[in-house]
Amino acid sequence: MVAYAQNPTQSRPYQLPVAASGLPAGLVVLNKVPSVPVTVIGTADNLAHFQLASLHVMGNFSTVKVGTNKVPIDVQNADPNITVVAPSSVTVSVDDLGSSTQTVSIERVNTLAQGFHEQTTATTITPSTVRVDGPKSQLSGIQAVVIVDLANVTAPGSTAPVTVQILNANKKVVPQMTATPAQVSVKMVIQADAVTLNKPVGFTLTGQPAAGYRVTNVQIAPLEVQATGLQNTLAGLLLISTDPVDINGQKSDVIRTVTIRPPDGVTVNQKRLFAPKRGT
Repeated sequence: MVAYAQNPTQSRPYQLPVAASGLPAGLVVLNKVPSVPVTVIGTADNLAHFQLASLHVMGNFSTVKVGTNKVPIDVQNADPNITVVAPSSVTVSVDDLGSSTQTVSIERVNTLAQGFHEQTTATTITPSTVRVDGPKSQLSGIQAVVIVDLANVTAPGSTAPVTVQILNANKKVVPQMTATPAQVSVKMVIQADAVTLNKPVGFTLTGQPAAGYRVTNVQIAPLEVQATGLQNTLAGLLLISTDPVDINGQKSDVIRTVTIRPPDGVTVNQKRLFAPKRGT
């Protein structure tokens, strides 16, 4: 015998989250409350118009204690045309709520653009510590970190709010750990890399030798020095100047030690001996 139903009864399975209510103060659920399987049953016509938003699963946590608990659940159904089949409870683990103070550290990912570096001594985190609240059994070994992508940081640096993440000893995010404040300000100073190059040293004379004398030869030592500075600055530096040597009224050789005067942002490794010679 063959039967035909124009509007047959059907069912649909879902996994729905459980909304917690009544959790006693000082307790916290470990990990997440698991979702529960819910089956809705109705005619094909009714299920065609069914909206999942009409279902809400509520868990009554008012009697839970530290350890494993079976929490009674109630499925609230706003659609009178369907029937709901669901378990009567969900199993959860509960722990005491604990807190600790953690120093915030920076976890850097990627690298800065080539030719730049972080001046780490100038890097600051404000505030430097946060309060962490969460399951007491999971507080041991946790770390409060902010993750900074150096690929997004350019010179001269940045000061930006960054969200604090709570990690365990395996560098995994610990569920249900909260940091207060949730964000800290991270300041980084980014500088171009310094390079060291050999650069020639120049000289200047002031005054005129005595009548009947003239400058015939100048000898300087060393001829060049090591200059350290930004690459762009050194590329445009053809000659490093010194203090001038006064030869006014001189009738014999003049030997002077003068100070090298590099431009701002450039340092040199030594002074130089300046020895101009004159003759008639």
